[in-house]
Amino acid sequence: MTISAVGTYSISAKCVLNGCESNPSSATSLEIKALPNITAINTGPYTVGQSISLIGNGGGTYSWTGPNNFSSTLSTPIITNILSANGGIYTLTVVGVNGCSTVATTNVVVSGVDPCDLNRIVDYWYVKAGNPHLPLFNLTDGMTINQIPEQVSVLVTPSLCSSVTIESFEMNIQGPELNWNILQNVSPNALFDNIGTDIWGRHFKPGNYTLTITGYAQDNKGGGITYGPKVIRFTVVGNLATINAPTLSKTAICAGSSVDVSFNISGTFNIGNEFRVELSDSSGSFATPVLIGTTNGVGTLSCAIPQSTLEGTKYLIRISSSNQVVVSNPAISQVTIHPYSYNLVSPTNNLTDSKIKQAVASINASNKVISPASVTYQAGKAIILNAGFEANAGTVFKAEIKSCDN
Repeated sequence: MTISAVGTYSISAKCVLNGCESNPSSATSLEIKALPNITAINTGPYTVGQSISLIGNGGGTYSWTGPNNFSSTLSTPIITNILSANGGIYTLTVVGVNGCSTVATTNVVVSGVDPCDLNRIVDYWYVKAGNPHLPLFNLTDGMTINQIPEQVSVLVTPSLCSSVTIESFEMNIQGPELNWNILQNVSPNALFDNIGTDIWGRHFKPGNYTLTITGYAQDNKGGGITYGPKVIRFTVVGNLATINAPTLSKTAICAGSSVDVSFNISGTFNIGNEFRVELSDSSGSFATPVLIGTTNGVGTLSCAIPQSTLEGTKYLIRISSSNQVVVSNPAISQVTIHPYSYNLVSPTNNLTDSKIKQAVASINASNKVISPASVTYQAGKAIILNAGFEANAGTVFKAEIKSCDN
């Protein structure tokens, strides 16, 4: 017999055997009492040093037990100055006014670091660049760091502090041959940028560096500053042979023409060493560098930009060596390369803003220039406006036969 409804019941019994039935027994009373309706919760998660607040309800008497030999008969006990050992399952037993008892549990999470601590709202990981990258240590103000031959970067990681919203970081680092600024909206917020898990880096030469980080509430520096500016100063020391960042005779170059690249070195390179001048891709990545010049000595070298080079405004130029293997930082300035020719199609190459499209030889266009655009096409030999090309009302469009300026 199963009785689940709360109430008082009158129960009697009789025996039935082989079709014969006894008289009912005397009736007795049975009372079904309600279990206490209880809950057990906490206000976490918590970090070391904070206070745990346990909250129980349901009426009657309370008995809490939990990790680190905790016990209490309060309905809402508080545990102060907590340690990691205070984390875990807490059990609440409540005896109701009718004498019935029931049990509930709550899981208390305690981490070792307060995510809202002013010193830990953002972490700065000093890493060896590459894919995969290798985290080395957490960068802090005033550190002295040994120079390493590999390229390095800094990953800027916000904590899980719920009271501080950071959706974008502006990062600037200044030091020997280095003055770099970048805006990052997406993790891992790499100082020298990245593609997916491929973290790009630079060689930190011996000297003093200043890293400045500012966090914003929304993407692209929107919503106001919610963190910083935070300034971290550190020093790199070492005695490695190094190649100084090159200097360039110009930073706007036409595909097929040349640029003078000058550089110096410190330390000693091995016999037979060759210095190589390398051009990045249009995004600034040296994953597959293009060799544009070689020399056995230091000084100035005239380097030819391949005629097939695509347009771009973020090219970089650096120097590498063969024996021993050393890679310089890129020249401080990014390089703009004008292509040998353009083939502009719609809708991929439709233009809606102010733009000068400059080519060495020719431009073939079947794209659209859309208001309020102001666009100029410049080419050394021919500008061909094919079927489909449009310059809509409200736009300014010019076509000029003009040599690529070097």
